[in-house]
Amino acid sequence: MEYLYIIKVLLNKDGLDLVRLDEWAFAEYSCEGRLDYNINEETVDKILGRDAFCGGEIPDQILAKIEEANADMSEVSYYWENEVQAKTFLEFLKAKKIDCTIEKKQKEDWNESWRKSFETIHVSDQLKVVPSWEKSQDTNQNLYIYPGMGFGTGNHETTYLCLKAFEELQEYFKEGVRCLDFGCGSGILGIAAIKKKKAIVDFVDIDKDALDNCVMNLEFNEYQNYSEGHALVLRERFQLKEKYTLVFANILESVLIHEKETLLNSLSNEAFLIVSGLLADQEDTILKEYKKLSHLKTISKGDWIAMVFKNINENSL
Repeated sequence: MEYLYIIKVLLNKDGLDLVRLDEWAFAEYSCEGRLDYNINEETVDKILGRDAFCGGEIPDQILAKIEEANADMSEVSYYWENEVQAKTFLEFLKAKKIDCTIEKKQKEDWNESWRKSFETIHVSDQLKVVPSWEKSQDTNQNLYIYPGMGFGTGNHETTYLCLKAFEELQEYFKEGVRCLDFGCGSGILGIAAIKKKKAIVDFVDIDKDALDNCVMNLEFNEYQNYSEGHALVLRERFQLKEKYTLVFANILESVLIHEKETLLNSLSNEAFLIVSGLLADQEDTILKEYKKLSHLKTISKGDWIAMVFKNINENSL
């Protein structure tokens, strides 16, 4: 059995600061990681949703905002797998009369722990997102998703809203509709179109790992039984060769602006565009950027929104 040795240190006391602690822990005592328990996840989510670009590493300026939001942190914990190193650091801190404690915890498979927290998501009576390990038989009412890579499971408000918007538009799509899932992540949106409308979907993402996760989820959903001709493409290799009747773009405001021409040019006449990854106060900006389209509605959940547009006149683009 493997363990972690976690040392919790109180900050904001007698001039003790995080920079000094980090220097001691990492540079002198071979610390393996730091746990910041009181980072407000909702605040971080909003910072990333408002300011981050997409893919790759989070920009330094965004990390700085997260650190600023966490400036009032009152405690921090460092961890080791090596018991001797952990206890040596503990003695070092005690010698400096720094308030600290040590805890021995069984090492967890964090991905497995997260899996346990993922339950079926009910978008409606006709559409549910089900963990892949709970699959018994294939059904077009269930989307089977393996959440191991965290590329979109339906848990987040924006993914849920996109699925909800798609459900409300289904009557407008014929079987075999051409669909673009732009910034596909896990592929959950495109897979919904496949299972409900036997759509032919092009999945596009900047992250190869996302496309790998998408392939896994397509296989869980037995996509070959619904239709053929799907494509998975890295963004850098994606070129528009045809128009689409349904386009999903669950990304971020900055990316929706940056990729505006690609998304507009992807739409056939009478096509629908569902965009999300947006906070409520970003609606006006997207309305201005996509003013060539007809804005049908905006739906919301918590602080997040999804917007539905229709391309009434292809020639206006």
